[in-house]
Amino acid sequence: MVSILNYLKTGGYLMIPIIIVAFMIWYRYFISLAALKHSDATQLVGHEIRFMAALVAAAPMLGLLGTVIGMMDTFHATANAAATDASVLADGIGKALVTTQAGLAAAIPGSLAIAHLRHRLKNIHA
Repeated sequence: MVSILNYLKTGGYLMIPIIIVAFMIWYRYFISLAALKHSDATQLVGHEIRFMAALVAAAPMLGLLGTVIGMMDTFHATANAAATDASVLADGIGKALVTTQAGLAAAIPGSLAIAHLRHRLKNIHA
């Protein structure tokens, strides 16, 4: 549990929206799976897939924003070369890598979930 909290702290405040997006993707996925049990809910599932696609697209963008912020922190630390400590550089680079990883970790399985729902939807209409 401590390592998870350290991971979240390393990523900074952008970890909060990334986690929210990841949970929303999976919430919508499970709602869609439940709706597919009813043949009259295909329009709802189509709407959910479009919304999930927007969330999947947003996740790596949030990670990229975290990368930019982390690299800016690193460059600011480098600009103050007299006071630069290796830990300050490592913090900025760590933030950049963790947020990128978290954004991709949300988007990649989300893309697979969308593909699964589209396949199930196609089989219903076939």
